[in-house]
Amino acid sequence: MACRVAGGRCESTESTARWEYEIEIRREQGAGTFHAGGAQDHTGQTESTGTGDRLAPDIRVGARGDRGHLATGSNTRGLPRSTGPQDGGGRGGSDCVNTAQGTAIGAEAVLFSSLFHKGRFVVPWHQRYYDWGEQDVEALLLDIQEAMREARRCYFVGAVIVTEVENGTWEINDGQQRMVTVSLICAALCRRFAEETYDAQREALALRMLFDLHSGSVWRLEEAEHYRPRIEPPLNDRMQYRQMIRGNTIGTNGKLTSAWRVIEDFLGTTNDDRKWEEYFDYICGHLEVACLRVPGEIDPNAVFETINCRGKSLDDLDLIRNFIYSHFSTGRETQRRDTVHDSLERIRHVFRNGRRLNKAGEYLRCRTQCRFGYLSKDTFYRDFRRVVREEAAKARPKRPTKDFVFDLARDVARPEDLELYRRLTIPTASPEFVHEFEVKSRTTGSPRNLAVFLRELKGYSVTHTLLFALMSKYVHEADGRKQRRVARLVNANLSRLAAFVLRTAFVAKFEPSHFEKRFADFAADISRSEGMVDREFAEFLRDCDRTEHNVLDDARFELIMATGQMRGAQKIKALLLGINRQGRHDAALLSEANCSVEHVLPIGEEHWKGWKDFGAAEPGEWVHRVGNLTLAAKGDNKPGGKFNGSFERKAEVYAESSVAMTREIAGRQTWSPAEIESRQGEIAKLATRVWSFS
Repeated sequence: MACRVAGGRCESTESTARWEYEIEIRREQGAGTFHAGGAQDHTGQTESTGTGDRLAPDIRVGARGDRGHLATGSNTRGLPRSTGPQDGGGRGGSDCVNTAQGTAIGAEAVLFSSLFHKGRFVVPWHQRYYDWGEQDVEALLLDIQEAMREARRCYFVGAVIVTEVENGTWEINDGQQRMVTVSLICAALCRRFAEETYDAQREALALRMLFDLHSGSVWRLEEAEHYRPRIEPPLNDRMQYRQMIRGNTIGTNGKLTSAWRVIEDFLGTTNDDRKWEEYFDYICGHLEVACLRVPGEIDPNAVFETINCRGKSLDDLDLIRNFIYSHFSTGRETQRRDTVHDSLERIRHVFRNGRRLNKAGEYLRCRTQCRFGYLSKDTFYRDFRRVVREEAAKARPKRPTKDFVFDLARDVARPEDLELYRRLTIPTASPEFVHEFEVKSRTTGSPRNLAVFLRELKGYSVTHTLLFALMSKYVHEADGRKQRRVARLVNANLSRLAAFVLRTAFVAKFEPSHFEKRFADFAADISRSEGMVDREFAEFLRDCDRTEHNVLDDARFELIMATGQMRGAQKIKALLLGINRQGRHDAALLSEANCSVEHVLPIGEEHWKGWKDFGAAEPGEWVHRVGNLTLAAKGDNKPGGKFNGSFERKAEVYAESSVAMTREIAGRQTWSPAEIESRQGEIAKLATRVWSFS
């Protein structure tokens, strides 16, 4: 038998082979010794450790379960499972299917190291790229560390779905993110074993998890350029991933690079080599995964959907992408599937930096509702799949389903639609876009224009389908003369929509759930119509109002406004900003961001003593009356006892305000219930005119 070389750099072939087979590592009574599920002696015989079949862990969702990492307890159930990794020499090994029970889909809890040893893994062309953020990677590292410190029997990482595409090669239908992350952790540890601790045994074992290598030989990181990786990530990640696991210099950008840096920083928290040896041993012997093996005759996408549509749903865009991609999985569809892939990736790319995490999904739902009608937010993917299948069936036999789905994918990802939605939903409307529309709609200088409508409707996302459907008519009209006419009609309809929504919000509570389906269905009607709706839109909103509060009746709306109270800064600002803009050309153009709500009679009852004009009236009954509300620009509101102590002191500050309606209050001699009532009547009349409906 060959002997160890100087520096501990190399072990004998037999010794290394024995080590690699001892992949099942268990802590026995705190001794920290390693035990094999069956270790080979030098004669090639196998000696049993007497451990027998192990039991699957009792799986419970831990504190970080919502990030895809599941912590496990030490309790057991009576579920038989694998006794450890099966060495297939880099090819095959035992699969997950339980043919004895006659099940088509095999499911088994296995060690992650055992999963890697099954062969090679490829990620389907349509799967998203590596997408874990730094927090996700750090959470996994810390979770494993915690499980190791607590000497847990296992740490459960989740589930993977694989399909054998050829002998020894598996397609990862779900679980790419976890498999790649665990492999990166092993690669970083492998570098330490190769370059710092000179631990040839663990180096070889790590390399066998990363590369398609058989046992019985000495494998070195310095020769990794000649080894074939076990995991083949998507094309855009492939080269960078290969560089990482081969110990080469890596780039500076991308999610993979960020993940690698987090792992390196984590490993750099201590110089105790034994700690990272134990960490690696725990990964090899205690990291478990639920492996679902799907036979070739079963659609793995259907299994993927079933798993990811139960409980907390996966991102709708991911599910819909997989559904669409499933129609173009054959080799003959290469060109069309690339077109579909590029189209759907365009959606995610345009909204990748949105403030809302799922803005791409919000766009897709808005866009598809404008085509098909209402699709529930809670069951969006399921509704989308159903309606696509129904509409595709209607189009057959003249139009094959693949053609329908192909055209749909391109249609929902049209660049002009993506840009329109982005412009309609960004915090501040594009001045160029607004100006162009105002010119064509002849509303330049009007206090009721597109910029105002977008601000007023911004907080009511249920209106976005109608807003998008209307503006799409304008954007897609190529004839200049017709586009100007469409712009005028769109502006009139947006004025009606804002009037209905704001009036309802002012006198009652605007309940999105009461209107969501009706708005989405009518948006689809608008999109399908050849011309531009006008009176039909007005009648639609009147019909919505009849079932609610009848706020489009001017007399009723004015009466309620003249006697009501109002709370909520967003709603109050919308009311007062709209009134302040009306006919006040000398007023500063305020926005929600640079003003605040001011109660003339202060809210705090500790200030009421100095407000003598209220006499026997209860001040608390007048504080939230609309007539007692105004706006304060920055610097107007001077907090403190003296400012709030009397109307006279406030009037001095109001006289210098940049807000026109607030300056007008300073001209009043007193502030009493009668003054509040009088001013509220004026506001009610103005509100009826500002949010007029015709």
